[in-house]
Amino acid sequence: MKQIRNIVNYFELSEEWQEEARRNLDELAESVSYLEPLEGQSPDKHILYDLSECMRVEGKDYDGVISISNNCALTVKLLDDGTAEIERV
Repeated sequence: MKQIRNIVNYFELSEEWQEEARRNLDELAESVSYLEPLEGQSPDKHILYDLSECMRVEGKDYDGVISISNNCALTVKLLDDGTAEIERV
């Protein structure tokens, strides 16, 4: 199922998500863009996707892929309005 998610910077994240970004990326956290967590999501149960993990893909209906596990990935299509269309595959 495809979803549209906002792309945000570190300073647009809530304090709890900023802490998660710092745990994951240390000093690089402030320079990375993220897929905005959905309302009601929390770092203890959900993943903060940073776009630095996105591997660029040419010639597809999407712009890149974020690997989630051995059997799962997230396709990312960047849209002109500052959002991303994502789909778990």
